Amino acid sequence: MLEREKYELMKQKYGNVGSWAIWSLQGATPKSNTDNMSWVRDPDLLLTINTGYIFVGLNWSRGDISYGGQIPWANFHSGSPHQNDFKLRYALRGTKYWGSYITDIIKQHSEPDSSKVRSYIRQHPEVVEENIKEFVNEIAILGENNTLIALGNDVYDILDKWLGKDYRIKKIKHYSNHISKEDYRDLILETLDNN
Repeated sequence: MLEREKYELMKQKYGNVGSWAIWSLQGATPKSNTDNMSWVRDPDLLLTINTGYIFVGLNWSRGDISYGGQIPWANFHSGSPHQNDFKLRYALRGTKYWGSYITDIIKQHSEPDSSKVRSYIRQHPEVVEENIKEFVNEIAILGENNTLIALGNDVYDILDKWLGKDYRIKKIKHYSNHISKEDYRDLILETLDNN
C-alpha cells in the first residue's frame, strides 16, 4: 500500500503526467467511462494502488485539457472517441496489475505519431536523458523493487538502454495496435505472467 504522504507527493509532482491503472466500469460501449475519474475519490484508493509494477508509454498521444494539469491522474483516461485506453482497462481489470502506476517516459511532448517522436528524440538525445533522470525520481517515490512494463518496442529500447542494469523490464504490445480488447488481454497477460 502506498502511504498517504507519498501519494500526495506523487499527485503534486506527477499528477498531470502520470496515473494509475484504475478505471471506472465500462458503460454501454467498450470505450465508455474511460474518462470517468470518480475513482480518485474512493476512500479506499490507497488500498487499490499497486506499486509493484509501472507501465510506461512513450509520450502523450494527444494533448487535451486533462493533460494540462487540470484533472490529476487523467493521463491514460481519455474520453476521445479515438482512444484505445479502454483496451488497457479491459486487459488489466481483475489482475494483479490493476492499480499499477502508469506514465510516459517522454513527458510534456504531445504527438500521436510515434515515428515523429522517434525522429524528435534522435535529433534531441538530451531530451531522453533529462526525462530518464526525472523518471528515476518519479519511480523512487513509489519505492524499490518495481517491475517496469514497457508499452511497445520504442519504450522498451529506451528503458533497456538507460535502466536495464538497475530494473527488471518487461515488454508488451502497445494497446493502440489493431487487436481486439479480448485478444489484447490474452496476449499481454501471457507475456507478463510467463516472463
